[in-house]
Amino acid sequence: MARNHKEVIVEKAFELFLNKGYEATSLQAIITAANSSKGAVYHHFPSKYHIYLAVLDSYFFSLFERIQLKDVALSFEKRIQQRYFFFVELLHFIELTGSGVSFPIRKYFLFQLSSERDAAIHERIQATLGVYHHEVLTIVTQARESGVLHTGISTSAVAQQLISMIEGLVIHHSTVERGVKELLSEKYEEVIAPYLQLLTNRSNHE
Repeated sequence: MARNHKEVIVEKAFELFLNKGYEATSLQAIITAANSSKGAVYHHFPSKYHIYLAVLDSYFFSLFERIQLKDVALSFEKRIQQRYFFFVELLHFIELTGSGVSFPIRKYFLFQLSSERDAAIHERIQATLGVYHHEVLTIVTQARESGVLHTGISTSAVAQQLISMIEGLVIHHSTVERGVKELLSEKYEEVIAPYLQLLTNRSNHE
């Protein structure tokens, strides 16, 4: 389906923000990249800042809305795997979107961090990440209650360990220029999968 003009503006602005940062990107640069005019851009956005907010909605907040999966019937391991691969697919999407940008994943994280200097955006990002963290805690709690976990480590500690492992792997490998999906898929098998097996294998704790 063809993208509408508003979507083109947001996409081109995102590429420019990745490459140069928000402050160094002029409204005229966005207009030129989108093959647009000032009037056409102002028809959709009253200012560059509003384009910036639309970029965050499209490339951060709306992506995180997909993470609340209705997968309670799946196994503990599968549910954690889906949360991990949510990040993998998100970064793969960013890599494809920023195909003309060198090291797009690194620049995506820098873009997010710089965005948090805005207090309202910082609060919203923290709330969004809080939902993700709560989901992981809920999954671990349900696994504990159903007798799946066989470890003396507390529920909250297991959840925090999983969150730290997932986010740590993603951030640590954000410096790759290309091929983030393949790399993070390998890291899942090396790091996350064995840990889940350790948590759920009764013989390891008898």
